[in-house]
Amino acid sequence: MTPPLTPHPSLLTSPTPPAVLMLAYTHYENDPRVIRAAEAAHEGQFSVDVIALRREGQLSVETIRGVRVFRVQVRYRGSSRLKYLQEYVRFFVRCTMMSARLSITKRYKVIHVHNIPDALVFAALIPKLFGAKVILDIHDPMPETYGSKFSKLAHSVVGRLLLLQEKLSVAFADATITVSEPLKQGVLIKHGYPPETIGVIANFTDDELFKVMACPPVEDRVRFVFHGTILERYGLQTLLNAVAQVRHRDKIQVRIIGEGDFSAKLKDLIGEYGVGNTVTFDNHAYPVHEIPNMLSDCHVGVVPLDIGTSTVANFALPLKLVEYTCLGMPSITVRNAAIEHYFRPDECMFFNSGDAHALARLIDSVVENTDCLIEYRKRLGGVRERLLWSKEKEKYIAMLRDLAGYSVGSAG
Repeated sequence: MTPPLTPHPSLLTSPTPPAVLMLAYTHYENDPRVIRAAEAAHEGQFSVDVIALRREGQLSVETIRGVRVFRVQVRYRGSSRLKYLQEYVRFFVRCTMMSARLSITKRYKVIHVHNIPDALVFAALIPKLFGAKVILDIHDPMPETYGSKFSKLAHSVVGRLLLLQEKLSVAFADATITVSEPLKQGVLIKHGYPPETIGVIANFTDDELFKVMACPPVEDRVRFVFHGTILERYGLQTLLNAVAQVRHRDKIQVRIIGEGDFSAKLKDLIGEYGVGNTVTFDNHAYPVHEIPNMLSDCHVGVVPLDIGTSTVANFALPLKLVEYTCLGMPSITVRNAAIEHYFRPDECMFFNSGDAHALARLIDSVVENTDCLIEYRKRLGGVRERLLWSKEKEKYIAMLRDLAGYSVGSAG
């Protein structure tokens, strides 16, 4: 186990801890990367505030595990570009006003801005004028991400404008980080940034939360699971198509957990493929800290990412794949640059993206030989050691201390 971080002496003697503000167009309790960063900063002896989205019925201000969360508006989900733009502008205005007001009394040392959108960094202008350093955290590169959501956008005037706002945002920020080495090398460097200007804090799961669980017994059915945001590019139609072709459908159960833009279509597809007796869709987003318990009776994680939908999909490391691995759960997934960077060929059950026939054959093969799950579980111990958030957390806290003027280090 990684030893606990030792607070820098100046943090211990300071009358008030240095403060960090995070801005994120997301629901805090459902976003693992934002939660991990906020809790890491808190562990590193920083006072942490987060401005995020609100669900109906939630408190406007709440302290969660030492992090003060301000919730300012309800999220839009849909297919309208104009609506997305309007929602981003509303959120930007609210973050600008709130960060300016809070910075008068809090005097933040660091503002950590999680994209999307990248231009949210400019909401930190007033704290930056007061001396705060700004981090831009590129979870998803906007030109490629919205190119996958809206056809032909990536090569349009709008696509070029998205790239321009990304470049302006990177220039405004004091530090830019992203979620994986393949995304940095395969996308961001090609946008024209020098390699040394983009740090990597890998998007690994919290290994203190996602601990190895006991293998549930396989009785009458093998239980497969997909959890997370419900989007078309995550290959859920391929999964349903495969389930419809499985020969041993009476011996499997497929659970899909989450919410997102593709939810309504997914419900329709479950009926169209006639798999309602096999597939259960729990259309809710649950707090991250509840997920391990929800997965505890599952045997196999399924990550059927659709690589063909966008360039960025080839460089995505699905967090759910890392979570299944840290739980000791074997996974069925696709090959892309990021997954093959972090996983060896014998550590997952691979199929070609979009190939429902191949996925169906894999599911049948698991049912016919459930002992294979034991062999995959044995291999996952070594994988888990390569994907520890506890190591990335040390890098992140060192970066915060460096930017705040308390230590020397960088995201690397």
